[in-house]
Formats: sequence, structure tokens, C-alpha cells
Amino acid sequence: MSERLLFRSIELKDKELLNSYLKKESGFLADHNFGNLYMWRFKYCTEFAVYNDYLYIKMMSPESDVHFYFLPFGKKEGYKDALRILIDEGKRDHDGKMWFCSSSSWQKELADSTFDGFNLIPSRDFADYIYTSESLIELKGKKLHRKKNHLNRFIKDNEGKWIYEDLDEYNAEEFYSFQLRWADMHGSENFEDETLAVKILLDNRRELNVKGGLIRLEGQVIAMTLGTEFSRDVFDVNIEKALPDINGAYQIINNEFAKRNLSSYKYINREEDMGIDGLRQAKLSYCPEFLGDAYEGWYC
Repeated sequence: MSERLLFRSIELKDKELLNSYLKKESGFLADHNFGNLYMWRFKYCTEFAVYNDYLYIKMMSPESDVHFYFLPFGKKEGYKDALRILIDEGKRDHDGKMWFCSSSSWQKELADSTFDGFNLIPSRDFADYIYTSESLIELKGKKLHRKKNHLNRFIKDNEGKWIYEDLDEYNAEEFYSFQLRWADMHGSENFEDETLAVKILLDNRRELNVKGGLIRLEGQVIAMTLGTEFSRDVFDVNIEKALPDINGAYQIINNEFAKRNLSSYKYINREEDMGIDGLRQAKLSYCPEFLGDAYEGWYC
């Protein structure tokens, strides 16, 4: 048996350390973004360990109290030893049976080629939707014609009544207030974890380099969005909310935020749909460039 991995909770001071591994990732999974890991750390009891120059991450399901793991992050040479260390953890703590999630293609391939016992399959519900920034800014083409129409209708119907604002020290509290309002409209008890995650993003916006934007209509906030950088080429939209009864509210915040803040990125990750049909249809309607594969399954 190998030495035990010393897992501990993620803190802000760990950003540089974790990014030294995560930003070498060639994939697009939002779960491999420090900002995402940090904002959801309480819901999933997220912990990490670094050993022999590999990063290990484990979480806990809030529904079942079952631990689940990411495959290690680090150089491909020596990956067999890194996996063996993680498998030894499973033998000690879980009778050799471990659940893995949010694995990228290269991690899955290395795991499959190194050890028997991995059964990792694509997870459609947790595949990230990846768009080009150009497509979300320009909304060109027949497939995005309806989105363009909703956007133009909002602009025409509300001429002179709306403004866009970037997140700053003066309006940060209004982002949180809008999250509370939106959650209350949809059953706040179902969005307690998300509301806490929004607060974490806002409270640590400077350290996490959070970008955000809101739309005011006649002075009142009707939509907002928040996100963090994944890499020089990819931006991760963590949160997007709008009042459902205002036609074009989602389209205007999506477009204005991308146009004003994200044109320097090649891709925009709008994250997964979690198997929610309405969310899936909404994300598909923007015609993603591709879906970022996420693999999950057991090792036993």
C-alpha cells in the first residue's frame, strides 16, 4: 500500500497551486476550473491533495454522502503510479469501489490503458456546452435567427429604458439581491446552495477575477450573469439569471455580456444541463460548437 493522501479543504490561497495543474488541462470541463470548484466547495465538501506532483480532488454527494473522485491531474509520464495511489485510497476507504466523475478524454484514456477495472462512460447530463464567442456575439445564421429576433425585439420595445452595467464595487450587492429574488420566484429552498455559491463569487470577486454584468430596465435589475476565466482561450459562465416574464431578458444579458467582456476568448463554456429538459433545450437553441465530454463511472 502507498502512503495516504492528505486531503484538505480548498482555500483561496490554493488558487495558484491548483491552477498550476488545472490550467495545463487541454479540455473544457467547467469542473476543472478553480472558480467553479471554489464556489461549490461547501455543497460538495470539496477537498484536494497534492502528492508526487499530481493533484487529486474528491467530493461528496449531498444526496447520498458518497465520496466521488476526479482522476489525477499531472504529467502523463508516471500516471500509472498516480492512479495506483488513488486506487489504494479506495481499497482503504471504500472496499476498492470508487466512483469517478468529470473525467476528460485524456484522463479516461490513460486510466483505461493503465488499469483494468475502470468503467467510465460519457455523461450526457454533465457534458458542457461550448460556443465560440463570435457566435454568441454576432448571432448570425438561420439557426440563431430566433435568438436575434428576441434580442432585437427587446431593444426595440425598451428603447431608452434599459442599460447594461459591468460588475463593480458599487453594484455587487444588487447581483446578490437579484439572485435572492430569482430564487424566491422559483422556490428558494431549491436554490440555497446556488445562492451561497453566488455569494462566494461576489465576496471573492477580486481574488477569483470574476466578470459579471447586469441589465436594468427602468432602473430595476432584470437579468445578471457571473463567470470566471478557465484559460486564455476559454471563459466559464457560472451563473446566468433573468426574469422569465420579460421577453428577451435572457437574450440581452447573454449577448451584452459576451459582446462587452468575452470577445478576447475563443470559446465560452455555458456549462452542463444536468439532465433538465428545459435547460437542455435552451442551451441547444444557441447551437453549441461542440459538447465538452465528461466521463463518469466506477472503478472496482
